[in-house]
Amino acid sequence: MLDIVSNIMKYRSLIGALALRDLQSRYVGTMGGALWSIIQPASTVAVFYFVFSVGFKAAAPAGSPFIMWFITGLMVWFYFNETLITITGSVTGNAHLIKKTVFPTEILPFVFITAGIVPHMIFMIFVIGMQVWYDIAFSPVRLLVVYFMLCNATLLLGLGWLFSALQVFYRDIAQALSVILNVLFWLTPIVWSMELLPENYRHLLSYNPIYYIVEGYRGLLIFPEPKLPNLADTAFFWIVTISILFFGAYIFRRLKPEFADML
Repeated sequence: MLDIVSNIMKYRSLIGALALRDLQSRYVGTMGGALWSIIQPASTVAVFYFVFSVGFKAAAPAGSPFIMWFITGLMVWFYFNETLITITGSVTGNAHLIKKTVFPTEILPFVFITAGIVPHMIFMIFVIGMQVWYDIAFSPVRLLVVYFMLCNATLLLGLGWLFSALQVFYRDIAQALSVILNVLFWLTPIVWSMELLPENYRHLLSYNPIYYIVEGYRGLLIFPEPKLPNLADTAFFWIVTISILFFGAYIFRRLKPEFADML
């Protein structure tokens, strides 16, 4: 693990350059350019909002506007979902780099985690604008949202190392991951409220690490008084996430020497 951290620090400028190249390549040749990074998620938000707020009359927990509650959860999910899918294909999609023996393969997840921050921050600007609209007062405690960004990035890093390494040998990983993420989306209270679950089953949500992050964002950004998760949920999240991180790093390091032969 220490050698991976050393490489990350050594190649941090390369990570930034590759992240910028990824952002540019997404929209090269399009008339809209970077505007698509706003249009695509905004259209998704509009459809979901119309279906659940107008059609199903969904409501947020007391004390929060539904549109803010909804967008804040979806913002977290977009970053997690899009980044994890991209990272999973990062090794197989960069065979020309992998076959260069001097290239530090383990930095690839960091490249896409960094690139994913840009559209995530665009969403954050919208949320801040809605805070002003709904007269939600600023508090220094709200800046702790950066901590939950770190939670998301750490979870993505562990899963990214694991899935990107396995994808080299088992090309079904990407397809299976799409199915799993679709199920996970509906198991996470993003477009539905936890209050819809019977009280006896609500504790099961604590086993979902994305729920911890979503609720962290919401607690800090959408309520008049900021709220933080309890210590038990925080401890459980980090036990799970650190375990995934070390397991993912171990699998990646073990399989890395065989990448070039399999690509």
